[in-house]
Amino acid sequence: MKTVILFGSPRKDGNTAQLTGAFSRGLKEKGCDVRTIYLNDINIRPCQGCLTCLPKGICKINDDMKDIRKYITESDLIIYATPVYWFAPSSQLKLVIDRSISFFDTEYNSRIKGKKAVTIMTCADESSDTFSPSKDMFRRTFDLLGISYAGSVEATGCTGKGVVKDESMEKAVKLAESLI
Repeated sequence: MKTVILFGSPRKDGNTAQLTGAFSRGLKEKGCDVRTIYLNDINIRPCQGCLTCLPKGICKINDDMKDIRKYITESDLIIYATPVYWFAPSSQLKLVIDRSISFFDTEYNSRIKGKKAVTIMTCADESSDTFSPSKDMFRRTFDLLGISYAGSVEATGCTGKGVVKDESMEKAVKLAESLI
């Protein structure tokens, strides 16, 4: 199974990385091909809402989204990994989500229908309700794109570096293994 991880945290060694790493190891141990894209390291401009992309799926903005689009198209499973800031995914990941309009044709049929997606989220708050707005946004986005929401792992209480609770780490590994 080909997998792309859209890593939306600006910290490559923070809690989102810790949780995503556990998930990724679970996939790799089962023989999956996993590619991680560190969105903070690449150039993605905001969507201009011009809809020029609809006829052929090609955005008029010449930036790194063309590579991300290719990796998403080639993958069976898409992982959206992000810290939750102000009840929403990181701005790095939100840019990719906004630019996903290019996966529609002129009749708004999805070019990536049938793929699976997982969300991996962390937050400093102890309340799991903090994830609700993001999960709702992801669920609606996946429904619109015809992507199957295959699961989610959330870790609360991530106030310091490397403090993801064992139960969240175990859930990440179990979810990864269940997808194979």
